[in-house]
Amino acid sequence: MHVHLVGRGKDITRVDTQAYFNPEVNQHLFTRVLYALLDANLERMGGDTDADGMISTEEYLALLRRALASSEEIDEVVLLALDAVYSPGTGRIDAETTNLWITNRFLDATTSRLNAMLRSDSPGRGKRFLMGASVSPNRKDWERELEYVLQETDAVLVKLIPSVQHITMDASDRKAFYEALARNKMPLLCHVGPEYTFTEGLRKRELDCYKRLGLALECGVTLIAAHCATPVFPLFDRDDTREFRAFMRDANSGGEVRLWSDTSALSMATRIPLIPRIMELFSPEELVHGSDFPVPIDGWAHLPYVTHGITTNEYTRIVKTKNPLDRDVRIKRAMGFSDDILSNAEKALRLSRNAGDGESPKREVVEE
Repeated sequence: MHVHLVGRGKDITRVDTQAYFNPEVNQHLFTRVLYALLDANLERMGGDTDADGMISTEEYLALLRRALASSEEIDEVVLLALDAVYSPGTGRIDAETTNLWITNRFLDATTSRLNAMLRSDSPGRGKRFLMGASVSPNRKDWERELEYVLQETDAVLVKLIPSVQHITMDASDRKAFYEALARNKMPLLCHVGPEYTFTEGLRKRELDCYKRLGLALECGVTLIAAHCATPVFPLFDRDDTREFRAFMRDANSGGEVRLWSDTSALSMATRIPLIPRIMELFSPEELVHGSDFPVPIDGWAHLPYVTHGITTNEYTRIVKTKNPLDRDVRIKRAMGFSDDILSNAEKALRLSRNAGDGESPKREVVEE
């Protein structure tokens, strides 16, 4: 329930028909290196089918479709939109700091097209992509955009990265936005903790603090905190894992899970030292599975009898697993994560129960 859509579109006026990605206008040395590594990893997986040295949106989507169709572990993938950066003061788009923009309209059309291909390729297997929308509460027309998502799409969540999108989650004027999500039972997947993938994530990291989620919880929103709020580089990043777990325990004290955590990017080599603490602190009943793909999912780093009891047999199976979605599942299973996290998404997401063929009926927005 945490896979990103990436692309190469440079024309910001065509965002409803292409994935916009233009980091050159707002680049940082770290992100430049990271994007080169991501490209190299996708190329190793056969993503550059036309051998032009660049992974296009269509090549990336073809790679994703092959991964899902051939997966032995995963039946459904939530593909994520990312709204643009809007000025908190004016509500207008800030094109210079918008490095990636995946609109809801583009993603809606893309998931429908991918699902039609999956049904054609593998009839009866039940594989499908689900839509993870993104609506910034900073935009002047957020009510209209959210209404579109609720009425015209089959979105199963709304995704925000506060630092990247310049969103102050605990600002008092967010209440109407949260109340609309709560009324319509639309969960909010929110990045929590350090964000190194985008330049704005490095500049505005204070916006990604878990403590800012309190207002959304007060308004009744079901929240999913990405990455269990863990640091990316434990030697350098502040580690609030224990404090976040206490916050999560308070949020769920009524017996209902209102604040979930996802396991996306926990297979990263830099997070290996954190796994024992995560296993100690977090209950499998409050975790949902995510990969954070295309963030690399490397098996080689999880050495047998070094990485928290992974056996030689488990290690051999992990490194021989070519499918990145399956590799991520098998790493986490070998670390000791329960398979319950794979099915918990069904409890957390806004799923249509009638959607067995990759299509689902459009939903009706609930007004006050």
